[in-house]
Formats: sequence, structure tokens, C-alpha cells
Amino acid sequence: MRIDTLEILRCPFCGGRLELVESIFHRRTAAEIGDGVLACECCTFPVVDGIPVMHLQANANDARAHVEDGRPDFALRAMVGLERPEDAERFEAAAQSETSTFRDIVESLGPGFEGGYFLYRFSDPTFVVAQAVVGAVAGAVLGGAAAGANRRAIDVCGGSGHLTRSLLEVSSPAPVLADLYFAKLWLARRFTAPGCEPVCCDGNGALPFARGAFGYAMCSDAFMFIWTKRPFIGELCRLVDGPQTPGTVLVTHTHNQLVWSPSHGNPLTPKGYANLFETRPVRTFGEAGLFRDVVAGGPLDLSRVDDAATLDTDAALTLIATPDARVFAPHPMTVDAAPRGVFRVNPLYQASTDGTTMRLRLKFPDVDYEYEYGACRQYLPEETTIDVAALKRLEAGGAIDELSDLIRRRVIIDLPRHYY
Repeated sequence: MRIDTLEILRCPFCGGRLELVESIFHRRTAAEIGDGVLACECCTFPVVDGIPVMHLQANANDARAHVEDGRPDFALRAMVGLERPEDAERFEAAAQSETSTFRDIVESLGPGFEGGYFLYRFSDPTFVVAQAVVGAVAGAVLGGAAAGANRRAIDVCGGSGHLTRSLLEVSSPAPVLADLYFAKLWLARRFTAPGCEPVCCDGNGALPFARGAFGYAMCSDAFMFIWTKRPFIGELCRLVDGPQTPGTVLVTHTHNQLVWSPSHGNPLTPKGYANLFETRPVRTFGEAGLFRDVVAGGPLDLSRVDDAATLDTDAALTLIATPDARVFAPHPMTVDAAPRGVFRVNPLYQASTDGTTMRLRLKFPDVDYEYEYGACRQYLPEETTIDVAALKRLEAGGAIDELSDLIRRRVIIDLPRHYY
């Protein structure tokens, strides 16, 4: 973690500032803390492999004890959740290899980890809508001279940082990624969103950050699994409650209690979600309309006002609370001329080639995945071909012109380096 992150970090229990305990084992440089223990007036929290762990669950307590004993390797094992030596050794071997990919690390974590879901995340229907909304909203309120001084973003319950990656270019300082699951944060920092500042914390309690530390706070594809919804929204609002203009809160892809979905969670009705925002106006969107905008290539129309009948029959909802009127407008959608990482063929495709032409066939990893995310067929063709020479030129940094339509349709994806 960066030393300057201590300026925005607060104890989730007493609200006090934290400092590194230098009288016990720690590893730090002038700019960063690698391993150590942070203390406030009431608690101590471990920093494990550069990630502060701001909760008091059993694994965090075990990790803190290992750090105090000078065993940061055992602390990492505790936080990743690998108890058997053979499991820990498999993960450590993959983690220490410079050639390991995201997929390699996920496989080393065993079948209990949500690896398949994250591996194919960049072309999921839920993701393509959320990415478009995040780009439009965060771009409007954080980026550019018209927005005033750039402000920091936070992605709460952000998992392995797939959407956090979209914030790297508009958040200043670097965005914070907050999640309860340490292994996901570790993957995000190494592969998916390098440069973000990960913090391990529990979204069902007070968030360990100072009031007004952010200009933009979001939660995507997770809010329906948060039990303490009212205090959670209160916390997001507190984080963007700046001294001058209040910031923006975005919740994307939260399920609708009135419409069943495969991973339903414990959702509310559209009216119930709106009632959570007691102190600020919020606009609710049905995801189906946003999805149609994305499939059509834009614009993403955030000027729309969905009526109650539309919201009540949509399986997923997006909520935006902001005083910035620029958000509620049509936003153009374009294909970036250069990737954040590297252009690769979507891992949902099976490929064969004769050296000149690459033939692709869409193949889902299992029937459950197909059932939940099969709507991707609206932009992913069942079969297609790619000119091998054009693909090589693109992968080498060439212009996107020849393959721009396949990029727009997510057949070719801008993926993090060493992803698969």
C-alpha cells in the first residue's frame, strides 16, 4: 500500500487514523508498506503483501499474528485461504513465476474460487453494460477540465478489479478497489487493474475511509448480496460527501426483487432501492434499455426516464445519485484506438487456423454459464473468421481499422497482459 493512503484510511470501528507500528516486524520503503501492522486507538490491522486488511475476521487475525511473528508468507497463506501445505505450495509456485497468467493463478487457487466467472468477465452482458455506464458517469464527473479538479474514485465490492480497470484513466489519485476477498484484490493488483490501491474490508460494516475522500463511489453486480443495504448506501454517500460539491454514487446491475434471476441474492424492489437514498435524489434505470443501447453501438442514453412499469419488469437495475446534470445525457460509445492491455481473441471462442484464416466457434464453459450469460449472443456471433495477418498486425500494435467491428462486438477483447 502507498504511504499516502493512510491519509484517507480510517478504522471502521472507531473512525480513528492509523499508523504503522514500527516496533514490530514490518517491511516498507519511503513510498510503500509491504507488510506490517496498522494501529488506531482501538484495533490493529495487518498489511499483507501490500494490501491493508481492515476487518477482524478470523483470517485477518491469523494473518496479523503471522506478521507479528515475522512470517509474511504465512500471513499471505491465511488471507488467500489455503490451509493445506500442498495447496499453499501450488499457489506460491504460480505466484512466484514471472510467466504465470491470470488463468494460471486462478487454477492454482482451486475449484472453490470463482475463476470461470472472472476469466470470461470482459464479455459478459452484465459487464458490457456496466462498463459503458461507468465510462459515461465516471468520465463526466471525474475527467477533464470541465469537471474541475480531478477527484478519486472507489470501487466497492469490486472483486478482481475488472471494472476498476475502467477507472484508472479518470481517477486521480489512483482508484481504490475495496473487497472482502483478499485473493481477488491480489489478482486485481497484479493483472486486472495494476496501479489501483486495493483495500480488504467488509461491505456489511462501516467502510474504512474518511468522509469525502472520494468524488465517485460505485458498486457493481454485488449490491443484491449486501444484507445491510441502508447503511451501505449511507456509507457510499458519506465517502463522496465532500466539503464543497457532493460527489456521485453509482450502483449497477443490482437485481430486482420482482423478477427472478439465476443468482438472485436478497434484492429489493425498484421503489425499495430508491428509498435507500434518503438525502439525495437518485435516478433508476432498467438494464434492458441500457443493454439495447450498447448492442446497437450507442449512444448510451442516460437522459431517459424509465417509468414504474418498465422498472418493475426489468431483472436488473442501475441507480445513479449525482448533482452533476452532465451525467443525464446521451453518451457516445466508441472503440478505443489503443488497448489498455493487449487485444486478444475472446476466450469464449474455440479457434482453429490454416495459417491464413482463423475460424472461431462460440463455446460456453458450461450450461449454467450459458443460461445466465447467454444474452451475449446478441453481439457475439456463433461462428466467424479472422484474417490471421490482420490479427497479428493488431496484436503488434497496429491500427484497429481492419478489425474494429469484431472489437466492438467483443470477439476481440482488450484484455490485461498475461490474462490467459
